[in-house]
Amino acid sequence: MIEWSSFLVVTLGALAGGCGVVVLFSLGVRFAGPETDGSRRGLGIACFTVCALVVAVGVCLVIPYFAPFFARL
Repeated sequence: MIEWSSFLVVTLGALAGGCGVVVLFSLGVRFAGPETDGSRRGLGIACFTVCALVVAVGVCLVIPYFAPFFARL
């Protein structure tokens, strides 16, 4: 029997995570563009950093071989 509440939680979490990474990367591109000033460029770099951390956690969750490497950081 399918547990629909668990299925819904996983589906919404995957959708929010996927859209969140795309939005963070888009904001990073927008804020770190060539015509922006220093404060916005820092915000763009912060968006890229958070996006990279989210991807690293996703890799750690999917591939258990890399989990000890990320645990040492």
